[in-house]
Amino acid sequence: MSPHIHSRVQVLIKNFLMVFLPLSVLAGSVVGTIYYQQEQTEKVILKINELRKVDLQTKVISADFHSVVSDLMVISKQNELQSLSKEFLLFSRYKKLYNQIRFLDQSGKEVIRVNFNQGEPGIVPEEKLQVQAKRYWFNDTFRLNQGQVFVSPLDLNIEQDRIEQPPKPMIRFGTPVFDSRGQKRGIVVLNYFGAKLLDNLNQVLANTSSQEMLLNADGYWLKGMKPEDEWGFMFPDRKNRTFGKTFPQAWQQISQQESGQFQTAEGMFTFTTVYPLVEGQKSSTGAGQAFASSENQIDPKSYHWKIVSRISPETLTTKSNRFLSQLLLLYAGLVGLIGIGSWLLARASVNRNMAQLELRQSEVELRKLVEREKILKTRLSSQIRNSLDLNTILSTVVVEVRQLLQIDRCQFFWCHQEDESTSLELSQQACAPDLTELLGCSPIQNVEAISEAVMQGNLLCFDDIATDSWLDFKSRNLLVTLGFKSLLTVSVQTQSGHWGVIVCEHSRELRPWSDDEVEIIRGVADQLAIAIDQAQLYNQSRAATAAATIQAEQLNQVLHNLKETQAQLIQTEKMSSLGQLVAGVAHEINNPVNFIYGNLTHVSEYTLGLLELVELYQQSNAHSTPEVQAHIEAIDLDFMAEDLPKILVSMKMGANRIREIVLSLRNFSRLDEADMKPVNIHEGIDSTLLILQNRFKQTSGNTGIEIVKEYGDIPLVECYAGQLNQVFMNLIGNAIDALDSYNSKRTLEEIETKPSQIVIRTQLRNLDRIAVKIADNGPGMTEAVKQRLFDPFFTTKAAGKGTGLGLAISAQVVTEKHNGAIWCISEPGQGAEFWVEIPINQSSKLATASTASLSII
Repeated sequence: MSPHIHSRVQVLIKNFLMVFLPLSVLAGSVVGTIYYQQEQTEKVILKINELRKVDLQTKVISADFHSVVSDLMVISKQNELQSLSKEFLLFSRYKKLYNQIRFLDQSGKEVIRVNFNQGEPGIVPEEKLQVQAKRYWFNDTFRLNQGQVFVSPLDLNIEQDRIEQPPKPMIRFGTPVFDSRGQKRGIVVLNYFGAKLLDNLNQVLANTSSQEMLLNADGYWLKGMKPEDEWGFMFPDRKNRTFGKTFPQAWQQISQQESGQFQTAEGMFTFTTVYPLVEGQKSSTGAGQAFASSENQIDPKSYHWKIVSRISPETLTTKSNRFLSQLLLLYAGLVGLIGIGSWLLARASVNRNMAQLELRQSEVELRKLVEREKILKTRLSSQIRNSLDLNTILSTVVVEVRQLLQIDRCQFFWCHQEDESTSLELSQQACAPDLTELLGCSPIQNVEAISEAVMQGNLLCFDDIATDSWLDFKSRNLLVTLGFKSLLTVSVQTQSGHWGVIVCEHSRELRPWSDDEVEIIRGVADQLAIAIDQAQLYNQSRAATAAATIQAEQLNQVLHNLKETQAQLIQTEKMSSLGQLVAGVAHEINNPVNFIYGNLTHVSEYTLGLLELVELYQQSNAHSTPEVQAHIEAIDLDFMAEDLPKILVSMKMGANRIREIVLSLRNFSRLDEADMKPVNIHEGIDSTLLILQNRFKQTSGNTGIEIVKEYGDIPLVECYAGQLNQVFMNLIGNAIDALDSYNSKRTLEEIETKPSQIVIRTQLRNLDRIAVKIADNGPGMTEAVKQRLFDPFFTTKAAGKGTGLGLAISAQVVTEKHNGAIWCISEPGQGAEFWVEIPINQSSKLATASTASLSII
């Protein structure tokens, strides 16, 4: 997808969303408001209906009780037994509400009993009448006064000490009967069908979605949601089937309140309390056994039922969900219509805006094209003159020309004339993004007419190559086959004699070349020729400058080498003069020392002889004169005889020490051994240590340096002994200087904890070379110092204390004179260790790296 189309799609989507989203939100808000209001309305209506149904059920129960009591009072006024039987029979047949109508005398014996017999009432024969004196309802009724009514609890009828099957809910209404004298003759009892009461309740609740329940005061179901849960107080296995067990949270409110309405997670509950007994009516708790008496009497307020209506959560949400689904479908339709309308509006708006934008862009591009045509020459001239790099100049030209003319490809070729043929070498090109770049030579060089025109400096312009008459048939076919449709070429000739050509081509469609464009390209070619000459002059000057710079660097290097050589020669001459001085001093001291050392033997013999003579004289002449005795005491002859041999021994040791020092000086200078010869390396090291002995001995102002020699078993080494001794002198002297400088910065306690030490080790390596290691426990050195360690004139010592040539000369002696290697291992705070490694025989040379690389280990 092009950027233009992508931008247009983005704007279209943005405009669509700006219209669609607010309208969709508004429609959703309206639908949500309707749903909320409808839901609240439905909930209010539902609550009102539930309250009305519960109230209606209460009225139905009260009406049924009132009707039964009225019937009871009517039949209790009959006094004649013969007419009473017929009256009971007609009453049962007409009312169809009573399972049994009975008259019992004072003893509890049935005098008259009419059974309903499932819709066929009949008077029970006298022989089948029973004695009910032990039934609780007889006793509770018989003890009442005139005009009072006993109402039993609503329970199941019991026959022959068991619950009658199928179960028959019963309420027994009874009242005592009195004669005209006011004597109590018995009771009249109506066994009211409790099922009739429950059926009346069901008729009230017909076509409702709620679950209606009738509960006794203890929460047992008289009418429940499931038949197997009803009459729990009559069946031992149903004792736990109460409303409170099933709905504990709801029962907590229902049992404590007279009436009300609330909603929990179990549904919405509407309830009320029914008090069916009125003033003058009595009841008791009843009995679960056939011949058991009631536990106690209860007043009218204690005889009550709970009417409960429950709407399940599923029922509550079903209607709401149905209405919500309808609203969602409506909302989906509205959103669809809003989306279609928003899309049409957005597309119309985008089309209008894009048309206006394209119009403005066309105007802007037209103005830019005119302006670019006017300033192209100036801008190109400024760019190609500011840059003196030839490739940058050519690249700038082809890119600007292609963008200005809006063509497929612009190229610059160098023209080469070889014998009679012409070749074009591609230098720079600028192509449209979807075209491939050509490599190597240009195909137009195969067109002879174009090649000749280019070399002659002519400008060629072809608006339509396929029909241009200037080209012959063969040339036209070749160019058309190569994909050319329009072509413009202009030659570029520099003052230095170089030829080039600017080629503008278009291959996708015909491209007419205007006169202004031709003039622009011609001006570009003229300016390009000037720029090429300037770039060539600049390149020539740069080449000359580079050559001069290289020559100057070479001269600086030669001068540096000369200074280094001069310094090394001066140092060598100084060391040579010092060696000659040391050798001369050693020679001059050696002659008198040899004289003294040689005569000390004779002096010792003569002295011993004289002392022996004095002793013999003393023995032979025991009594000496007073003068002799006084002189003996004055000169302390005994001490003299004892001390004189010791003095002679000390003088001999001193003369011997002087001879050793002279020998060490001669060994160190080695002026008599200028040639390379096998020497003992250990002797050279010992001579160096002897000369430097005064620097590492402990004095009053110096804590001293411990010298540890760990010499290995090495053979004689073929070397320049004097020069190698000078290397040892430099390395050990530098170690002493480093330790002295280090100690000057430490306290006496630190020096005693870590005393200064120089360790000198020698060892044989690979049987053909030896290594000398000189290590100190000084401050060590940094990586930067190690990098320049063997550079001439580099020193870390204070001004006037070092020339910076000692290690440089040592490295030259080891590597150049002895074909060896020297390097340093050191870290700050870890001391420094210098390794000197040379071949035992100079015929086996070491393949070593430069001293600079060895110094940074």
